[in-house]
Amino acid sequence: MERRSKFDIVIVILDVVSDGATKTKIVYKANLNFNLATKYLDLLLEKGLVKINSSRYEITDEGKTFLEKAKELQI
Repeated sequence: MERRSKFDIVIVILDVVSDGATKTKIVYKANLNFNLATKYLDLLLEKGLVKINSSRYEITDEGKTFLEKAKELQI
């Protein structure tokens, strides 16, 4: 089984949070452990690609734009 790149993991997380998601849902849908999910979510929050709204993660407009462009680049 091939390891996923950081880029691929970010795309999966942004996909999951596009409809709003709790950290638990992100962990299961993205197939990550809790610590790794926290690391990536902190990065995405810092970059302004996701936001927290009453304990749910949601994608920002900037995140939607990034996700669209990232999917175009994905092979």
